[in-house]
Amino acid sequence: MATKAALREQILTQLNKMDQATYEKRSQVIAEQLFQEKMWQNATTIGITIARFPEIATQAIIKQAWQDGKVVSIPETDNKTKSMQFRVYEDGDELCKKALGLYEPLESAAVVPKTKVDLLIVPGVLFRTDGYRIGFGAGFYDRYLDGYQGATISLCYPEQITTTFKPEPHDLPVQKLVIENNLK
Repeated sequence: MATKAALREQILTQLNKMDQATYEKRSQVIAEQLFQEKMWQNATTIGITIARFPEIATQAIIKQAWQDGKVVSIPETDNKTKSMQFRVYEDGDELCKKALGLYEPLESAAVVPKTKVDLLIVPGVLFRTDGYRIGFGAGFYDRYLDGYQGATISLCYPEQITTTFKPEPHDLPVQKLVIENNLK
């Protein structure tokens, strides 16, 4: 069985071949599917990343959340402690680019307690249909999910679904996968 690192590299190489127009179209299809989910409709505060290619684009999702009157929060990571917290992100807020190349909120943005995030949209590279995932390798979400009580969803392309990895004891599954063109 291939290592998580090898599987991660393999799928990212495949996804990175996608052209921009295809990427935008596929991300929009997945976003529209997300908006049909009860977890989305019932949430008042969401946790979501500012995605980077080839992750499912999140800007349209964030804009829809604002239009729906939801509080949007994005993660702030601490590489020293390997921890993460979410901070409020409002239209027009300035972001800073961190060590991992992710755009994160400024420290002046209000912290959103873990108990206040209704829906966490959890990024990942590979997924099993039972919700277990291989992330990007830093472990921030694995640590954050420990003790998190809200709803969890991951967005993915069909080619990100696999059965070729076994979850580790610290891995926690997401409750729902929103798979492109799969309205289960």
